[in-house]
Amino acid sequence: MSAVDLVILGYLKKSQASAYEMAQLVESSKIKKIIKIGSPTIYQNIKKLAQKDYLSSTTVKEGEMPEKNIYTLTDKGEAYFLELMHQYSTNPGRMYFNFNCFIKSLTLVDKQTGMEMLKDLKLYFYDTKEDLESDINEVETPSFEVKAIFKQYRILLQGMIAWIDETIEDYKKEYTNNS
Repeated sequence: MSAVDLVILGYLKKSQASAYEMAQLVESSKIKKIIKIGSPTIYQNIKKLAQKDYLSSTTVKEGEMPEKNIYTLTDKGEAYFLELMHQYSTNPGRMYFNFNCFIKSLTLVDKQTGMEMLKDLKLYFYDTKEDLESDINEVETPSFEVKAIFKQYRILLQGMIAWIDETIEDYKKEYTNNS
């Protein structure tokens, strides 16, 4: 499964576009901050999707601008889009947090250092939540999808902040009990 393919196919389901236009849409919607997607990946995946006949392309030239390929979803691409939609709705995938490696090893550092590190992690969650709020405010008229995804992240970050607060309290208790 490819989340990037699903984003590309979704954009093209709405209207035809060039790879550059799709990259700009991803950039302007701020979606790349919450879905792992970047311009180089968009370009690479568009080529692969076109090679598999999920997309057709037409070369156009507008005025003095260089030629560009405009991509359109094919019937085969429509079917692949629905297949990906079904796969992600029935199996969204596991959530892994790389910082759990830090939590797993937290007791291997001295307690003061561990406490400072936990506070750094808490600050990270707060800063990320603030950035998220700022990003959503920068989007002129966010679509339903963008609002739903940002809301998901906002709720997730609120939960992470509550979790880190509890973890810090548990760590303090453990430190006090073992001292």
